[in-house]
Amino acid sequence: MTASWERRLRRAEELAQRWPFATEALQFYVHVARFQASLQDALRGSVPVLASREEGFVLRSASPLDHRLLLRPKFAGFLELVREVAPPQLATAADALRSTPEELWEALWDGYWRGQALPDLEVEGPVLAFFPKAFLQPYAALLAAGLRGDGEGDALSGPGVETSPVCPLCGAAPQVSVLREEGHGAARSLLCSRCETEWRYKRVRCVACGEEEAGRLVYLQAAEWPHVRVSACQVCRRYIKEVDLTRDGLAVPVVDEIAAIPLDLAAGEEGYEKVEPNLIGL
Repeated sequence: MTASWERRLRRAEELAQRWPFATEALQFYVHVARFQASLQDALRGSVPVLASREEGFVLRSASPLDHRLLLRPKFAGFLELVREVAPPQLATAADALRSTPEELWEALWDGYWRGQALPDLEVEGPVLAFFPKAFLQPYAALLAAGLRGDGEGDALSGPGVETSPVCPLCGAAPQVSVLREEGHGAARSLLCSRCETEWRYKRVRCVACGEEEAGRLVYLQAAEWPHVRVSACQVCRRYIKEVDLTRDGLAVPVVDEIAAIPLDLAAGEEGYEKVEPNLIGL
């Protein structure tokens, strides 16, 4: 998993040089990813290895509240980092959360973890959602890796998995769609926005509503990024970005998804809403 963080950081720094319009966003992501890597390393050995994945959303059987004494001081440090390096709206929110009672921090983690409404902390909803998502990602990924027993591992597959619109392990929405070479074509998987588990998904299917009529599924792409495209649905008007590793084997899906900002802007102009915002809010 350490190698995975290193790949992300190298790719973000590379794309920040290549695509000037994404430099600010990627520099912020680098700060967040470095924190996430250090947090995951600090938690390693202190979180449980879950025994099975026979029941759906098994990661919810563990809770960040079980490790509140470990997480509280780390969250304080995370808020300080965001206050120092984030765009103004996030920095202001981080400053407000620093003076919020720690019990409300825990309510924020718990609400996000269980997929419930977040507490009213006088911070705008989309901005508030960034904090538990970014902070708990490495914790959730560590739990998921222990559950899979493989560090990163192959995409999950099996009955019902390839049509599941949410992560089979934690129930969160996918962050990005990924295409990988398989046989004479490409296999599709979805990458979880919370625990980073990948699961196989049907190649022609909306990730939000399950629409499978090819004529109702559209793709937005630009010549500058031949390996990244928007996969959108005309029925539910939702979209996800898709990173094609058969076109660029050096791409890192979570990083390239963030960097291709103009594709999100184009999708928004066409009236599509993203299935799950990324860490920079797009």
